[in-house]
Amino acid sequence: MKSKLMKLITLMMVVLVAFTGCKGNTEETKTSPNDTEIMASTEDFKFPERYHGDLIISTSAVATTMDAHQTNGLMANFQWAQNVYETALVTSDSGEIYPLTCDYEYSDDGLTLKLTMLPDRYFSDGAPVTIEDVVSSIERAGKYHSAFKEAFIDLIVDTKIEDDSVTYTFSEYNSNTMYLLSDVRGPVYIMQKSLIDELGEDGEITELSQVIGSGCYTLTKFEPDTEIVLTRNDKYVPVESDGTGPAAPRYGYCDTIIFSVNVDATSRTAGMIAGDYHLGSIISDMQEEAEKVGLKKIYLENGWTPAIFFNLHESNSDNPVYDKNFRKAVRAALDMEAIMLSIMENDEKGYTLVPSPVFRDSVYFNDILANTEWNIADKELAKKYLEASNYNGETIKWLCSQSASFYKAAVVGVQMLNDVGINAEIMLVDSGSHSTMRGDPTTGHDIGAWETQKSLVPTDQTSFVTGTSGGWWDNEERTKFLDIMYSTKVGSQESIEAYEEFCKLAAEEVPWIDFGEKMTISYSVPELEHNYEGSIAYYWNSYFTK
Repeated sequence: MKSKLMKLITLMMVVLVAFTGCKGNTEETKTSPNDTEIMASTEDFKFPERYHGDLIISTSAVATTMDAHQTNGLMANFQWAQNVYETALVTSDSGEIYPLTCDYEYSDDGLTLKLTMLPDRYFSDGAPVTIEDVVSSIERAGKYHSAFKEAFIDLIVDTKIEDDSVTYTFSEYNSNTMYLLSDVRGPVYIMQKSLIDELGEDGEITELSQVIGSGCYTLTKFEPDTEIVLTRNDKYVPVESDGTGPAAPRYGYCDTIIFSVNVDATSRTAGMIAGDYHLGSIISDMQEEAEKVGLKKIYLENGWTPAIFFNLHESNSDNPVYDKNFRKAVRAALDMEAIMLSIMENDEKGYTLVPSPVFRDSVYFNDILANTEWNIADKELAKKYLEASNYNGETIKWLCSQSASFYKAAVVGVQMLNDVGINAEIMLVDSGSHSTMRGDPTTGHDIGAWETQKSLVPTDQTSFVTGTSGGWWDNEERTKFLDIMYSTKVGSQESIEAYEEFCKLAAEEVPWIDFGEKMTISYSVPELEHNYEGSIAYYWNSYFTK
């Protein structure tokens, strides 16, 4: 029978770990929305009146592959691939799953998933998309994406193809199965089975002629360090639904989308001001000039959170950071607004003071962390916690890189710690060393700079709860709550309650501290409507007003 849409995650930079699961008790299935339909042809669809034109996007991101199954979560790869290829399903900006290439039925116990082809879906060369293309693409994507392999491929105990549908039977429930399958950033893009067979076990797409997708654009030029050009697929027909964000109908308004690659920030800024680009970033020193010439400032709510974690690895157990009262002293001392203003260069619109690991649209969202001595900047309380701890004046090293966000937060934060009697100092390294050192508890840091993206489902945001990015925080209570979240249905009351208990534990233990949620700032020409919803930028519905 039909039931309400499952609440699921949108974004995921790269999922780092496999998740455990258990079998459910019911056979009821979740099905796709009733109002999703496919137009019979482009003649049946009346596009809203928009000026088309050529959208030129300034970017510093250099693509690393022409093979969309090997995007590796890099924006430079998926920013073009998501326009050329489509996934079987797609996640909306609020976390609901919608059909894109296939309709679906997903059992409540998470053990069976049936994908059925929507009618009249075609590749850009005119060939129809078949269920065999879908199955082959899912299998191939699993070879190059370990998280998808662990959450989907490795759990398959039976695959049954009948007519235009495939039914997967899984050995156990996994909370990330549907997220990864429906992520607009890939890598589970639908390719032609004939090409996959031709490439063989270790083959890689390297020729422009091999890039054949079913999306609203085609790849017509690929010079990754210079220019990537997408041309509108006039044969594409949008899938109509009430989905939002990436799940909304894809109109492909612009005739071409051009990613113009320029790694020099000053040169990119000059190009924006001169009118060479329609959308891109502006260095801070030139933002006032950009606005004087009429460029429009755009705030992209992508959920990136600057934060710190404490080195709670057992090898660091004699360090003051191991003392919970010391960590509470640090939290009480920090003024998050001052830190975020420093990061965003005093732009009050450039951040939101929300310390939750999940987006505010998530069914898991709560205010527990925000309401527990967070952003109180109380020096006296910080000193009381410090007196109750085992701190004896040791130097506390705050590891950060030369990245603007990391360094600016460290400068302000270290001063706040010094003001309450903590002898803190910055441990500044280059960005490459920072990535390596913060994953190694023996490199001498006590506090580590950190930034990650929020999610709609906490089990997807593994860096907040497991692994080195969480500071090696581990105890029996934490594990108990995680086990419940990983093994119970996403959005279930039991899962939500477990997450609330997890947040209460994190508020008491203070293994990490969020500073807030920053926004990405871009500029565009005034006639461009950068029309998207959610935390993932896409361009198929961006349009010019003249």
